[in-house]
Amino acid sequence: MIGRHREERGNLLPILLDINRHFNWLPRPALEYVATDLGIPLAEILRVASFYNAFSLVPRGKNIINVCLGTGCFVKGSPRLLDQLERKLGIGHGETTDDMLFTLEVVRCIGCCALAPAVRVGEATFGRVTPSQVSKIIDSYTKAASV
Repeated sequence: MIGRHREERGNLLPILLDINRHFNWLPRPALEYVATDLGIPLAEILRVASFYNAFSLVPRGKNIINVCLGTGCFVKGSPRLLDQLERKLGIGHGETTDDMLFTLEVVRCIGCCALAPAVRVGEATFGRVTPSQVSKIIDSYTKAASV
């Protein structure tokens, strides 16, 4: 991952993005390796990693669920979707299921206000989601993981 970006100016962010994509979080041993390899103090790497919401310093589930709580989604009912997801998964937002299959997060905007309320699971965006659709969405990912 480092070799691909070694010659790039400002290569830390692309390297961290690659690591985050691979593991779904930034494991400390990986950050220590990057620090040593690039000659950057670990504290600086941790500052960068903790600044951006795209990065996580704790293990996250295979499927990251983002519930949009931006204004458009909020007024169209996204808090009800969040409640339904918390009940279905048995976790609160910011938490990960014990089987490491799902992490539930809230975000302020996922960029598709016309589809409010919206939920993103990984790279897939679901628009005009109703509370009754939540179980179907989660079940499809649970079923796919068991295959």
